[in-house]
Amino acid sequence: MIEKWQIRKIVEIALSEDIPFTDITSEILIPPNLNGRAFFIAKEDLVVCGKPVVEEVFNLLDPEIKIVWQVEEGAEIKAKTKLGFVEGKIHSILKGERVALNFLQHLSGIATYTRKLVKKLSPYCSILLDTRKTIPGLRILQKYAVKVGGGKNHRFSLSDGILIKDNHIKALGGIQEVINKLANLPHYLKVEIEVKSLEELKILLESKAKIDVILLDNFSLEDLKKAKKLIKLKKPDLKIEISGGVNLENIEKFKELEIDYISSGALTHSIKAVDITLKIENIY
Repeated sequence: MIEKWQIRKIVEIALSEDIPFTDITSEILIPPNLNGRAFFIAKEDLVVCGKPVVEEVFNLLDPEIKIVWQVEEGAEIKAKTKLGFVEGKIHSILKGERVALNFLQHLSGIATYTRKLVKKLSPYCSILLDTRKTIPGLRILQKYAVKVGGGKNHRFSLSDGILIKDNHIKALGGIQEVINKLANLPHYLKVEIEVKSLEELKILLESKAKIDVILLDNFSLEDLKKAKKLIKLKKPDLKIEISGGVNLENIEKFKELEIDYISSGALTHSIKAVDITLKIENIY
């Protein structure tokens, strides 16, 4: 799902930010030959995500550090569960502590929130998608966490596919101009287009434009029902995606519509990190 070199690139930046020169406190206080073991422990219920990133943090700092995990990536665990152990030089453990926890807490937060939404959609057929509303530089890790949580990835970048949104439509002067442009697209490209109203949807459905997915953005529940009925009547093979403020508090009202895709920026842009800590257990 994610390559080691991709992880390394991000971790190197994080470490250079946290340790631009040296860890002054540990250099002064901790003897260089002092070894020990510490453990990660969850302080709340969560879905584990970020183990490969934690491993890379300590590997870059000190290849002799050993990590033994007691839980699987994607596992649902209870508060007070020990996730795993880090063993080696105390100096190295302390150097990597905060960076490792930052990644582990953030990615586990995304996976935990995603899992909650996925469970609310079950047993309905809708697929939960993320968006490009991610922290710059962390997109690949955040989207990885969404998949660990049970969601699916939408586009990774603007290069991944055609998604025509409201500003494209505005820039061209209206939905009809977009339809005219679509006539010139290569046959092998999939096209998704966002509509803001039933009126725009009706124009699209009456056209011969090549469209694979229709994105209903910020529709009321009543209009969503009307839109789905229109689409199934006019173009039954057209996939439907909905978006616009979808979160844990309101997703219940959408699930019974059995829409093909539900996308939520909240999976990545509004996540609260879960509470995980690292505690030294013994020294030798």
